[in-house]
Amino acid sequence: MYGVDPGRITVTPAAADGRFRPASADAIHALRRRLGLPPRYVLFLGANKPHKNLLRLVEAWAKLKAQEAAPSAAAGVSLVLAGREDPRYVGIRAAIAQAGLQNDILVLGAVSEADLPVLYSGAEVFILPSLYEGYGLPVIEAMACGVAVACSNTSSLPEVVGGDAGVLFDPADSDEMAAVLRRLLTDGALRTTLQQTGLARARQFTWQRTAELTLAGYEKEF
Repeated sequence: MYGVDPGRITVTPAAADGRFRPASADAIHALRRRLGLPPRYVLFLGANKPHKNLLRLVEAWAKLKAQEAAPSAAAGVSLVLAGREDPRYVGIRAAIAQAGLQNDILVLGAVSEADLPVLYSGAEVFILPSLYEGYGLPVIEAMACGVAVACSNTSSLPEVVGGDAGVLFDPADSDEMAAVLRRLLTDGALRTTLQQTGLARARQFTWQRTAELTLAGYEKEF
């Protein structure tokens, strides 16, 4: 695109902090009580800005719930939206109300850094439906906490999950998003596999490796 020799480019991925690891059942239970979290939930963590694609996530969640005429493992699962809310974008709460999903979607807002590893660990699935990402650090944090990941098949995210550590979907297709969520919530064996592959994938991202790659890039050029 820019006519740059690929041999002169060094990719130095970021890593999750060491505190992102699977939390104990007691810690998860305590956080659930303190924050009023539902017993079972799918987690989104991030801003409410348009590129995070939350309106389409709400649309997908409505379709998932509409498919629950028959009992399934997806029944009784809530969607938790966590992250600081930008007051310029107020459409999410209105969309939730319009879809009648006030009892199915919890807008948690900002969460303390100390609570994040436990919040991730308590989720059955972490979802990042962004239209684009510069990197996608929450995906690595979620994998490091032992959570099954579903994310967009765009921009940097396929590189982050590495092919088999998460389930990818088209962020412009709410039907596909709903189908992926339903599959993950009803297939415990798949979730277990993704938890294991995600933990292994997350271990490949360390700040030591980032520093080594950065140094190697400078040494190659200078």
